[in-house]
Amino acid sequence: MSDAAEIVRRIGDELSDIDRVIRGHPFPDLLMRKELPVSALRAFVGNQYAIITSDLRSVAMLVHRFGQPPSRDFLMGVLDGERKALDGLLVMARKLGMTEQDLVTYDVSPAAFAYTAFMAWQALYASAAEFVMGILLNFAAWGHNCGRMSAALRERHGFTEADTAFLDGFAGMPPLDEPALAIIQHGLDRGVTPAELRRGARLFQAYEKMFWDAMVQGAAV
Repeated sequence: MSDAAEIVRRIGDELSDIDRVIRGHPFPDLLMRKELPVSALRAFVGNQYAIITSDLRSVAMLVHRFGQPPSRDFLMGVLDGERKALDGLLVMARKLGMTEQDLVTYDVSPAAFAYTAFMAWQALYASAAEFVMGILLNFAAWGHNCGRMSAALRERHGFTEADTAFLDGFAGMPPLDEPALAIIQHGLDRGVTPAELRRGARLFQAYEKMFWDAMVQGAAV
């Protein structure tokens, strides 16, 4: 797996600047300082509902396309994680006084929705290796910010462990490196190029940053 490991390391190094920007995004800090209105949290949940429900279908499509080793168990794990995330998100929404019907009809931000639109594109057109390369970097950054948000909500906003289950599930994800490398190597051995791997990862990270920027801009902070 030396080729896959080296390519992952190189792509990670090339995208380290945007990774740092995402991990240091001000939205969780504003939440910790109690400088965000409740509407900003409702926007986070409303947009995430659109994202998670779309991502569930996208990952199911990936399972359909790549439901054999070495991708099957990894993708099934991602799918199960998305399903549990939806359950946790509904709990968080109720804490904020939102019903699932409120979430279904929420007027999502185009900038926030761009991430899940790209996820759907990946599900239809990308290789398993490209998808896995993207989420290997992206889920780590997303999970880091979920952990920051969870801490802020518990320490400063009266949320309980049950209320932050959505965030904690992503913050506590186990490392994806070992199974991801096997899938990426499998793709490389079958003609997926390092440039294709880098492009998917770069776009995932760019859309991730757009999501957080949209959350701050929508809060009018």
